[in-house]
Amino acid sequence: MPLSPASFGNNNDELYETETLEFPGVTANQAKTYLKRLGGGADETGRLLEGIGWKAHIAPMDGGVSVTFEAHDELLDDLIRRFEEWTWK
Repeated sequence: MPLSPASFGNNNDELYETETLEFPGVTANQAKTYLKRLGGGADETGRLLEGIGWKAHIAPMDGGVSVTFEAHDELLDDLIRRFEEWTWK
């Protein structure tokens, strides 16, 4: 869950590194579930999730989803690695 409702959706993008990856065969609902397991809280659309020090945007595509991860440099690689582990299970 986000730290507070007021901080949810805060656009402090200059603090984050960004990387977009595609996940064929993963649905938007699966991606949302995996990100929630990593500590994220979802906005009302279910396409933006935010955790402490990171955000993820889910975009449906043909046959899967793309996820744009935004995180502090020291968290980005770990966040992506952990998300990918869920997609392989």
